[in-house]
Amino acid sequence: MSLLQNQKLFWIVGGVVMVLAFFVAAFGRSCNPAADTTAATPTATPSSSATPDASQTPVASPTANPRKFTQADQVTDPATKTYTATIKTDKGDIVLQLLADKAPKTVNTFVFLAQKGFYDGLQFQRVIPDFVIQGGDGGSGTPGFTTEEDPNDLKNIRGMVSMAKAGAVTNFTSQFFINLKDNPALDQDAPNQKRFYPFAQVTSGMDVVDAIGKVQTDSQGKPVQPVMIQSVTIKESPK
Repeated sequence: MSLLQNQKLFWIVGGVVMVLAFFVAAFGRSCNPAADTTAATPTATPSSSATPDASQTPVASPTANPRKFTQADQVTDPATKTYTATIKTDKGDIVLQLLADKAPKTVNTFVFLAQKGFYDGLQFQRVIPDFVIQGGDGGSGTPGFTTEEDPNDLKNIRGMVSMAKAGAVTNFTSQFFINLKDNPALDQDAPNQKRFYPFAQVTSGMDVVDAIGKVQTDSQGKPVQPVMIQSVTIKESPK
């Protein structure tokens, strides 16, 4: 065999050895993943078909109606304290002297509702010129309970405040009215109406009451432009 033929055979054999070495190395890496330091770390992928645990599913919680109560807590002490209320409206302030000695249950209910913010944001929903202005309807018309009235000898004269009630019943809910003039008819028993017993008197802001009494109303006595009760705040003082 010539030298040239020996050189060709040498390069052919060398090439075959190199190819075999390459495949052996590749096969070794495939059998030992840890040897390949460039391999990506696999991560779990959530299944899109998985069903969430019902206990982990967010649901809306029931919300208590902030204007509903089971009863009025006892929050006043007429024996040792006196009470005033300031009704802040968008036409000005009305200050009431609450007559707890004459109407203890009524005053307690009014103070309780005021302290709970029941009247805040409500309207004077009924205005009858030269008669009364009426407010305190919580939307459903009641705070969720009734209170027995306090019979007394107070009269429904101009500036006196009484609780509104239906027909000839002897209890009330939350609505109150302020007399725009003397209304002796409200002090008398009648077949279709029992008398209304005052529980408070306007001591400041009667001009605001009169201004509300002059607003334009619809056929049902509801102000065309709402007159809002922004807040009712209670102040107590020792006797």
